[in-house]
Amino acid sequence: MSPSPTPETPAGPRQGHNWCSECQRSFDRSDHFARHIQSHQDLRQFQCPWCPKSFNRGDLLHRHKQIHSRRRDGVQYAARASRACRNCVQSKAKCTDHKPCKRCASKGLACEPAARSRKRSQSNPPQAIIAPPEAAPDVPPQDFAQVDAPTSGIEPGNAADPIPDPAFHSLRGYSILDSFFQPPDSFELDSTCFDLDLETLQVLTLPPSHDLVQGDVHPLNQPSPASSRFEFFKRSPWLWTPVHVDHAYAGQQNLGVNESAVDSSFGLQERLYFQNSLTNQPVDSTCRDRILFMIFQTAKFPSISLQSFPSAHFLDRMVQVYFGWNNLQSTSWIHSSSFIPADRTTELLGLIIAAGSTSISIPTVWKMGYALQERSRLALSASIESDNSRVRELQTMQAYLLWVSMGLWSGFKRNMEISESFLGAPITMLRRCGSFARHPYAQTPRPYVTDDDEVLHAKWIAWVHQESLKRTAVFALITDLRCSMAYLRPPTCSLTELSCPLPAARDIWLAPSAVAWRDAILTKPPKEDKEVPSWAAIMEDGSLLAGLETHYDTGLISLAIVHGFWSQVWGYHESLRFFRHKSNHASQARTMLWLSCQQQDLAQCLVASQRELVKYALDPAQFQIISEFCLMALNWMNGSEFRAAVWHAGQILRLARTLPLTQLREFCAICLYQASLALWAYGLLSKSSQTVETLSSTAAEQVDELQVRVDGPECALSTAFVTLGRGVAGISLGLNKAFCPLTDVENVMKGTCDNYRDNFGLDTASLPPLLESLITLMTDLGSISSDTLTTALFLNG
Repeated sequence: MSPSPTPETPAGPRQGHNWCSECQRSFDRSDHFARHIQSHQDLRQFQCPWCPKSFNRGDLLHRHKQIHSRRRDGVQYAARASRACRNCVQSKAKCTDHKPCKRCASKGLACEPAARSRKRSQSNPPQAIIAPPEAAPDVPPQDFAQVDAPTSGIEPGNAADPIPDPAFHSLRGYSILDSFFQPPDSFELDSTCFDLDLETLQVLTLPPSHDLVQGDVHPLNQPSPASSRFEFFKRSPWLWTPVHVDHAYAGQQNLGVNESAVDSSFGLQERLYFQNSLTNQPVDSTCRDRILFMIFQTAKFPSISLQSFPSAHFLDRMVQVYFGWNNLQSTSWIHSSSFIPADRTTELLGLIIAAGSTSISIPTVWKMGYALQERSRLALSASIESDNSRVRELQTMQAYLLWVSMGLWSGFKRNMEISESFLGAPITMLRRCGSFARHPYAQTPRPYVTDDDEVLHAKWIAWVHQESLKRTAVFALITDLRCSMAYLRPPTCSLTELSCPLPAARDIWLAPSAVAWRDAILTKPPKEDKEVPSWAAIMEDGSLLAGLETHYDTGLISLAIVHGFWSQVWGYHESLRFFRHKSNHASQARTMLWLSCQQQDLAQCLVASQRELVKYALDPAQFQIISEFCLMALNWMNGSEFRAAVWHAGQILRLARTLPLTQLREFCAICLYQASLALWAYGLLSKSSQTVETLSSTAAEQVDELQVRVDGPECALSTAFVTLGRGVAGISLGLNKAFCPLTDVENVMKGTCDNYRDNFGLDTASLPPLLESLITLMTDLGSISSDTLTTALFLNG
């Protein structure tokens, strides 16, 4: 038994923070270093009761015991050797515990045990990040967080230490994706050979680093795979490189619309909104003049004629389109029935017209909408600067939040970055005016039968203002959490901050008049005397929502609850990133065990809430997409958890196909894109494993290559894939539901892109700009060839 090494630090350059003086290997993560030290100690205190084998860790013994109980056709599975001989290691062939092994005996070779590790000179530290397979200890990589995770049931062979933290690779620039192209030390995807976390998805949302670290520069003829494909990422809607021609006045020429040409292009969905007016008063010529005056005030130079600007009739159409869309959503937050254009601020009116225009997939219309958004944004900022008291007005907060939410999902890089930057402003306004708290809603107006028309109307307007403030706060919370999920940045809000009363039922909120509002309230049974549960209480126990659907908007409540879990998921990953580098190994083991328990408890809460709350959702498919996204991110770790993330990504794909027509847009479109990245990453890792894998295996040790459709319903095959790694994961493509393995990344990406097109129908001439950008990027990501991948593997090996 080798003496226990101490983490001495030799002179010279190093690659990791933890250095092994025994074999000169370095590690970025202290838990990997602690596991490596155990391989030198080789105590093997965990003894198998049925065979002579012993192990350094209890979880390996538990995994090994399963081999004794697994049989196929009455024949015992052949176990891997505890230590392979030198010849079998060099040829990457199967070895046996009995020495001489069968292969050496049949070939007449000297059967000698392989060395555990290859010594390196202390004066010349290793330059390769990944150790070669023959230099690996016989302890398979497994994170401390995986002590309670489902094991694969397959005894691991000799495996090297895992790939270091991808954050280490970010020193080279745009190379978090390089981890996809590095050959795994163990070529079994079910042996926890990955070390990926949530930062992997973040690669497409961060600009490249141009700072080079000495000793970490690629040769000119051997570029990083991710860097060589950076042209793909330049087309990402998140990566904006400002140039001098980018400014707020660049789209002024788009404010004009040829109405006669546009009318013939309206689809059935838009025409349905025109049939019934959702506001009590239309946009008239006076309102149009106010908007024109705002445009000329904020224009840098004259760019539009009075004749080319849309008519009041066309502008009113866009208002009806917005409210028609807004009232269909669970997050309806601007009241349509009490909306009087003449009484609203010009900025809010202009932004509502812009929002309605951008929801129509006709280029000349949505271009006009985004140009009007810019004018309204500049006017809104100027009005606040001229009178700071406006930041406490509901219309100002709604206008600010509306232009931010429009820009976040616009698909235009400049708009998206600016909107992300300014999202905190309306949230701060709402927080400062107390909209998240309970006290602004202490006195809720209540109608009575004896109220005359004037009193009733005054009560209705007061109630609408109060309810709008509440719903605006909830919408701001959901928008912030969606921005965090889409852009993978820390959330600003948490559901635990929300202590305002629950929102009123949708039939009360959407009542078309004061009389209808009164009748909707008075016809309902009286509320029970029991205390109404808080937002946090419902998040903890979804069953508390039962019985509240009569008086409260359970659709909005359930949607906010499922979004609220995202801040907990993000907090978990923050803790994981923080504690993984603790120097105290014993303390870190306890911490990682605690985090593992936290992850399992959070996953159980998410699944339970999804089961309890989905029946209240106005759009069950959208609700489940958000829940599956949280579960995908929560399981975005390694080993079986990564397979669980792939499963939840496939479920997002399945649910996206069930969304109503034209609903796969904005945030839902980005959820599908993020899910495709998980499938893409797993497909590339699986393909790289198949490319580099040269191990010969007998039929007795091969697992049946069963087809597991991750975008299908849960079944025994899917459970075996997630927990044991058995089967070939894939998705269904086309009308005939043909099976496409995830290793076929090109067709997987094409099939995902087809979901966008199918949701908008064949008669849609053009898709929203965000969808067009995502489809272009996903197509490029799927176009990587096997030859390129194989070359990249050996360049990084």
